Amino acid sequence: MLIGTPGLEKHYDFGAGVEVLGMCYIRDYLVLATSNHVYVLYKEERAQEPEGYVIREIVKKSWNDIGLYSPGKTLVQMVSNGDTVLLLNSDEKVRKMVKVDLIGPETPLLPESWEIYKLDTQEDLKYTSIGYISGVFLAACEKNKTSYVQYTDVLDVNFDYSFQLDTALSNLTALKGNMREVWVFGANSIEVVAPTGEPRNDFFAHVHGAYINKGCVCKNSIAVYEKSFIFYGNDNVVYMSEGYELNPISTPALLDMIKSWGSLDTDADRDKVIGQIFSIAGHTFYMLKFKKFGKTLWYDLTTGSWVERESGDGNEWKGDFIERRPNGELIVSSSTTSKMYRMDNLYYTDDGDFICREFVFQTLSTEGKKRMFFYTLTLEIDSGLGPDDSVMLSWSDDGGYTWGNERTVRLGDYGHYNKKIQFRRLGSSTIRTFKVRLSTKSMVNILRASLDVEEGEA
Repeated sequence: MLIGTPGLEKHYDFGAGVEVLGMCYIRDYLVLATSNHVYVLYKEERAQEPEGYVIREIVKKSWNDIGLYSPGKTLVQMVSNGDTVLLLNSDEKVRKMVKVDLIGPETPLLPESWEIYKLDTQEDLKYTSIGYISGVFLAACEKNKTSYVQYTDVLDVNFDYSFQLDTALSNLTALKGNMREVWVFGANSIEVVAPTGEPRNDFFAHVHGAYINKGCVCKNSIAVYEKSFIFYGNDNVVYMSEGYELNPISTPALLDMIKSWGSLDTDADRDKVIGQIFSIAGHTFYMLKFKKFGKTLWYDLTTGSWVERESGDGNEWKGDFIERRPNGELIVSSSTTSKMYRMDNLYYTDDGDFICREFVFQTLSTEGKKRMFFYTLTLEIDSGLGPDDSVMLSWSDDGGYTWGNERTVRLGDYGHYNKKIQFRRLGSSTIRTFKVRLSTKSMVNILRASLDVEEGEA
């Protein structure tokens, strides 16, 4: 089954030339970092407005006003404890942090209740990653050519307490907290530490037997799902952890497709591989975006299937960073425009563009390489809610390396519900992979698929 894909509706427009490099929520306030400014935005419901709300800028400060270099096109790392957001701006020459702090009562939140200021961190410390776990902020840093995790429960400016790591900072990718553990991802390994309850420099200790001989070089691909981590590994495989074991969730065909896009040659390329977890319509997804190639993959953890997201016919998906408001609303920054969006299953386009969905079936083969004759592929489709909807079929006879021309069938106009689409005369092969692609401006669900195939002689 291929369910209807959530679309995007315009939520806010920054104006031309603004690219969001990181965002997260403090309560119902959205903190965003762009190449030029740090914003704090608030959605105020107003029934008299055409869209029912207005977006207020509570804070807008330039990086220069804060005392930091502009991040340029580098993504800004952001973590929050609910009242404070810590931002790490990584520059080639200097790595400094800034925090956005909520001061004063929870309601009402007034503009003067916010502060954004540079942390007066020690000049001889070099930071590469930040995190949060069990009430403390974390920062991976290097001092005297030794790497540490620094931590504090009140976020003072010096990060007084530290724990020495085995991973050298030159090989350290990122640190991520989950439950009561911190996974320190390196290029070729992962070390696991956990709070001990002891004070000062004994606050953390290595988890016995939890050293993992597998690494990650794309730090922003790492996402947390319940007790697991999901990330794009250093061997180009997408992994999901179970305890201290790593299980591949990517398929060989998926990895071949990723390789066909090109290579990630620089740190900037690898840093712009973004992985995020979100839930919608009863399904939980891991989104993996390759910004260098303009490609976006979604993995449905509920069904165990991968799809590629596009906006329009073959265009890059407009979404980028995804954050959930306290009321459950999903807010999405844009990778291709200066807009922010709301994402919901009730939106059937990406801000007016067709939603293209693609599903690659399991590769079929027989023992002894017997030839298979394919007569009919039937798709049962719940459609009829909008015009110009089409379904396209193509196939590969070499395991997904190359694909033939598409066959297209129109789904009909309004009122043509529960259709059965049949593709006939599909030829023969010793190996076959089918791919279905949908291009719609309405809700369309593929309910089931069936194939009429006969095995021939060897």
